[in-house]
Amino acid sequence: MARGLYGVEPVFRAALDECAELVSPAGVPLLELLFGDRGQELVQTRFAQVGIVAVQVGLVRLLESWGVRPGLVVGHSVGELSAAWAAGVFGLGDVLGLAVARGRLMQEQPSGGAMAAVFADAEVVGSAVGAYPGVEVAAWNGPRSVTVSGPADVVEAFCAGSGLQCQRLAVSHAFHSEAMAGAVGSFAEAVSRVAVSAPRIGFASSISGRWHDAGSVADGGLWGGGIRGPVLFGEALGLVGAAGGGVFWEIGAHPVLTGLGRQVLPDEGLVWLSTLRRERSDQVQVHAAVAEFYSRGLGEVDWVGVHAGKGHRTTTIPTYPFERRTYWVPNGRDESRTAATSRPDSLREETRKPKIHLYPPAEGISVVKDRMQ
Repeated sequence: MARGLYGVEPVFRAALDECAELVSPAGVPLLELLFGDRGQELVQTRFAQVGIVAVQVGLVRLLESWGVRPGLVVGHSVGELSAAWAAGVFGLGDVLGLAVARGRLMQEQPSGGAMAAVFADAEVVGSAVGAYPGVEVAAWNGPRSVTVSGPADVVEAFCAGSGLQCQRLAVSHAFHSEAMAGAVGSFAEAVSRVAVSAPRIGFASSISGRWHDAGSVADGGLWGGGIRGPVLFGEALGLVGAAGGGVFWEIGAHPVLTGLGRQVLPDEGLVWLSTLRRERSDQVQVHAAVAEFYSRGLGEVDWVGVHAGKGHRTTTIPTYPFERRTYWVPNGRDESRTAATSRPDSLREETRKPKIHLYPPAEGISVVKDRMQ
């Protein structure tokens, strides 16, 4: 959950600290859950959802401080809240409050459910669930990636008997199923109480599978229904691709949606960048993504912003002037000796002079010494 970035990136740290202060009155010890002694409680959805949103807020702010800003956004399940914030729909305090409310309401619903990822043709999965009453499609993620949800025993029977490749998910509830019906109305009311603005940028909804507008983002019933109904991630991402999206940043603690996205949008010309990766240093991962973004000419980077607040010094690296004199590099020792002796004395003398000017290395920079013979 970005512990490494919190330690070294001032903008990210300031964003997480602000989030922690905003959710503290609701009884959420955010920093202790993310980085402290209460990390084991983060598996509870009442804490996990606000933790996810807070980390996503920090990542968006960090990238924006480096000049990387979204032109289109799409979210997955609770990520729809983060996408709404990035699109200017909710203020920071309100989106965190909604994440707290959503997680708490879903936590309060009947437990004992199960979920499973199914790797098979979406139409086949849709037909197969009909033979297992109680099992529902919780997410249409891609052409061959569907998530199902329902009572634990029925989901287990589906995984064992459907003949489809399934992977059980580590969850406490059957999210996006009938088990969540009790949270719908209360969350709709929570949304109706906050200030809402029309999206400033394109915002594809994985609740409806359509573009959000001023009316839909203010529709509490729509947001409430997103808890109960399936996530339409594949449809929403398809909208983004059709609108010209070409560089996709996955904002989160580990790339999960990128693989799904490549199923939905298989065009090899698209670029997929991940901000964090579980088995890699946080700073190495995000900096590598930004470096690829810049070096491939996908956009500009504010390098002053990248180094701001870190105590770095800017220094001029020595140049290597040749003082407008001709020089050459021979192919071999014998050729060099022959070439040197066959030239006029003035040129032979010049070839014995160093052609690369050496300077004391700047702090932290290694200089390889060489001279032209």
